[in-house]
Formats: sequence, structure tokens, C-alpha cells
Amino acid sequence: MSNILLCDMGGTHARFARYIKQGEYAGFKKYRLNDFSSFEDIVQTYINETQKTYHLFYFATALMPVGPIIGYNKFKGEHAYKINMDALQSHFNWNKIIHKMDSEAGGLGLRALDKDRIKEILSNTTPPINDRKILISIGTGALHALVTDDFVSTFTDGHSLPTTVTEDQRKIETFIRNRKDKNLSLIMEDFVSGRGLRAIAECISGQSNTHLSPDDFMQDLKNNPETIRLFFEFLGLYAHNIVSVTGFYGGIYLTGGVIDNLIKHDLANWDAFETYFRPPMLPVVNDRLNSTSVNYVLHNELPLLGLTTLP
Repeated sequence: MSNILLCDMGGTHARFARYIKQGEYAGFKKYRLNDFSSFEDIVQTYINETQKTYHLFYFATALMPVGPIIGYNKFKGEHAYKINMDALQSHFNWNKIIHKMDSEAGGLGLRALDKDRIKEILSNTTPPINDRKILISIGTGALHALVTDDFVSTFTDGHSLPTTVTEDQRKIETFIRNRKDKNLSLIMEDFVSGRGLRAIAECISGQSNTHLSPDDFMQDLKNNPETIRLFFEFLGLYAHNIVSVTGFYGGIYLTGGVIDNLIKHDLANWDAFETYFRPPMLPVVNDRLNSTSVNYVLHNELPLLGLTTLP
């Protein structure tokens, strides 16, 4: 049915498309949240631009619909968008809204993804122990999902407590800690996210980068390899902890706007990642980590793809 509207709302952009069939969508458009005063305005803009009528709305966000959804916009500040599902459905006269966590929608998208849309970054050097996959998405925030043929499990994503090993990493930890609300704990998302990357860069360079556009920031990072090294060390630690705790050894699958931009600008440091994803450990642990490949997802909009698999 082509009357299904798909939307993935992140912390910076809302992405829309219309359903074509399972595993296929069309009419993709992306809007920056800061350019609108309400979520209804974004939806109406897409409807006006595509001149289509929709009766069903499949919606992925980082928050569950318990009462009004509070959209967390890290540029405007918290609670910039209040989305009430019942009011939204009534406003647009939709028959039904189906809501999923963005990490779950991304995991469903990974299951539907063609193999030629996956690029291997680090090969497994021992035979795979199982086929349970981990999707890690790094963008405005950090999220992960555990993916099997039978289910997709989602968690509190990057809200685990951080791990630091070296003095360089602890220097970054102290810098970020001093900038954060003292009533809130440091979390891995403070390091492996868009804001984490900028914080690491500012700590290393001593210069603010908040005035730089995403493209200008990427160009600036070409003169700052220490930032890239440390960011990928933290990403390796994040991936290591998820794999070690869950026992999902069927492969790490990386996606998200930050990862896309770093790879696009040839700024990835996979050696730094591997150093902390596969550190020297007991042989039985090394064998398990070595059985886990690391892959880059070439499809940029996994949650939208995942929404097309819903009934």
C-alpha cells in the first residue's frame, strides 16, 4: 500500500518516505528539526511537497509513546517537541499509528538489508560462534540493537557508564565531566556521538568548534588525527563491552550519520578501534572476539527500511 507514511525522527533530523512494498520505499526527504516549530509542521511540509494522501503512519523515534512523546532536540534544548500520538492521529485523520523505537526499526532494517549493502571492515579470524548480530548507530546520539532471525532487542543504548583505559582517554573523560551537569552521570553517548566527537576535538585542540558546520568540522578534523584516534578507541570500547556482555558474536554492524561522515571524509581509524575492540585477553575470550567481524552498513536509512517490514 502506498498510503503508508514512514518517519524516522532523530535528535537532529526527521526523515520521511512513503511505503512501496516490504524492503522498499520512495520519496525520501530529510528535514532539520530546528527549522520547524512543531512536529505537525514537519509532517505537513512533507505531505505538501509530495502531494500524497496517507492513512497509516509508521513512526520510529528514540522515545516510547507513554503519554506525550518529548522529542529531545540537542540543538534547541530538551523538550523542544511534544508529540501526542492521539492528537497527531486526529490532526491528520490517520487510521492508525504504529510506533517503534529507532533502534528496533534499525535492527529490522538490518535483517531486511541486501548483503551487497554491507562492507566488511575487520574480518573475523576464527570461525563465527553464532549468527547473532549487533547494530551500532552513532549519530546525534548512540544506540544499539541485538538482531537475530527471530527477534530484535533494544536497550538504553549509549546510556551505559563509560569505560576508560589510558591516560589519554581519562583526560577526555575529565574534560567532558567538567562540562556536564554534575547531577547527571557520564555515559558512553557523551563520547561516541556527534557531540562526543566535537568534545574530544575541543579537548585536543583547545579550540571551540561549535561554530563549524558538519562539513567544515570534518575538514578541520583532517588536521587533528588525535581526535580521530581517541574517538575510535572509545567506539572500540563501546563495541567490546556490548559483545562481551551479550555474547552476540555474529558481527558488529556500524551505521549512523557520524560514522557515515567520518568514512566519507576518509577519517576512520580502524586500527585504533580494533585495539580496544579486541584487546589481549584470555584465549577463550580472544577466540570469541576474533570470531566477530566488523562491518559498515552502506544503506543510510536503516530505520525507514525496517519500518517497511511491519505488517
